[in-house]
Amino acid sequence: MSSTNTAPAYRVLAQGRQYHLGVVSALVTACIWASWLISVKMGASSSLTMFDLSIMRYGMPALCFSYFAFQARAQIRRVPLHLLAGISLGAGVPFFYLASQGMHLAPVAHAGLLIPGTFPLFVTGIAVLIFKEPLSSQRLMGLAAIAIGILTLLAESFFTSAGQVLKGDLYFLGASFCWALFTISLRVSGLSPLAATGLLGLVSSVLLLGLFAFGVLDSGILGSGEHLDMNLFATQFMIQGIMVGLVTGFSYGFAIRKIGAENTAALGSLTPVIASIAAYPILAETLSVNGVMAMSLICFGVLCASGVKLNKLWFFKK
Repeated sequence: MSSTNTAPAYRVLAQGRQYHLGVVSALVTACIWASWLISVKMGASSSLTMFDLSIMRYGMPALCFSYFAFQARAQIRRVPLHLLAGISLGAGVPFFYLASQGMHLAPVAHAGLLIPGTFPLFVTGIAVLIFKEPLSSQRLMGLAAIAIGILTLLAESFFTSAGQVLKGDLYFLGASFCWALFTISLRVSGLSPLAATGLLGLVSSVLLLGLFAFGVLDSGILGSGEHLDMNLFATQFMIQGIMVGLVTGFSYGFAIRKIGAENTAALGSLTPVIASIAAYPILAETLSVNGVMAMSLICFGVLCASGVKLNKLWFFKK
């Protein structure tokens, strides 16, 4: 057989491999997001403080990606200030504070459902209200399912632990809104993911160090290092600094390039499922019947709201 005949077949095979690598990257990202939720919950009940966890999360990207922010400094100066604030604060210290505060009051399963699960609802709301983007019937159905799932979860939380779980859920909703602001600001700014990650890490690290220097935040590592569990510290550093801070910056972007934003978002809907399953053996947390119902509605809603055509999902692809 001639090389001209085998070349198209080779290209098809190579494209198939790249597609499946993209699927793997999206699944890895969902697993890391779920592990981040678990790690924040574990950190909330340890001697590690919010400052310790967040400086791991943002310090590593600041060290590794600040070069890309420096390279893009001319472009960054042209970005409006409110968009830079949306990038730097939306996924920065306010987001981490709201998520960690919620973890003190509500279970990991609620965080998995309400932070990544309600994110499409906020993004679409901002896009429709501010940028006048149209809504397809499928996305509208997905957003309605997410809203019903949220109300189901909040209704249960209202009667749990004298309303403490509900308060934690509201923190999670605030964190999800912050992440939506980050996503919209990043998309409108036109900055590259690496430059934006470097900027986010730098601004967040400077803000954290400033708050620590003025005594607003304290450190469990520096304040009581003799009682520090080194295994816990190593685990948190691996998840916060390496996996979330560095790996997802690559895996998420790689997945979008190889399988598209719609399929990546659809696979991201597995995050609350993975988090809930992992929380059972690690944290002894279980979901009620209402929680399972809310999870089903929110995951289905994210799947529809992502815009992916349901008959063209990755698992139908030959």
